[in-house]
Amino acid sequence: MQNPKVVKLKFYLLLTLFIFSCSRNNIEVGLDPEDEFKLAKQSFNEEKYDRAIEGFKRIIFRHPGSKWAEESQYRLAQSSFLKKDYEQAQIEYEFFVRSYPRSRFLDDASFELALCYFRESPSYHLDPSLTQRALYEIQSFIKKYPDSKWLPKAKEYEQKCMDKLVQKDLETAKLYIKMGKLESAILYLEAIQEEYPDNSYSDEISRLLKKCEK
Repeated sequence: MQNPKVVKLKFYLLLTLFIFSCSRNNIEVGLDPEDEFKLAKQSFNEEKYDRAIEGFKRIIFRHPGSKWAEESQYRLAQSSFLKKDYEQAQIEYEFFVRSYPRSRFLDDASFELALCYFRESPSYHLDPSLTQRALYEIQSFIKKYPDSKWLPKAKEYEQKCMDKLVQKDLETAKLYIKMGKLESAILYLEAIQEEYPDNSYSDEISRLLKKCEK
């Protein structure tokens, strides 16, 4: 049988926790959207992204028509992006782009969405599909936002995507050269020149082509 003092102590502890929980919930429910947003933004600025995500979600679901919902959706996506949860960030960015086509954050969100695909793409010798998707998204961004502040960065990542795709085919061509299958190597090298004329390996590809043709 438990000591009555221990039982009483446990009861008071549980009661205190219950009162604290209720008080906390009442405070959260009682906050207006501006105060909710300030708290979530503070967590975001302090790089407490899990807490920020919770706060932004509350605003979106409790106050969907408020003027704070738009930036909350963008910051929600950005929080996942900065957490390196790129798959979830894609979902949130895509929802933002569809929901707020005239937002002041639109080009930022579109650029960061494209970056999600790039950051997810594996090393050049693995499946290139995500790199190809990243290249498509980045090139789409360049066409859609030619005056964006992110344009120089977008072109930089466009080059990185192209070089990664070129490197895979270039290694395959080098392998064919080692095996003495020069016709196959030439096909790969010429295909690279045709599809990615501005790649960073142009000099090496030209040198290998001359070597094969000899």
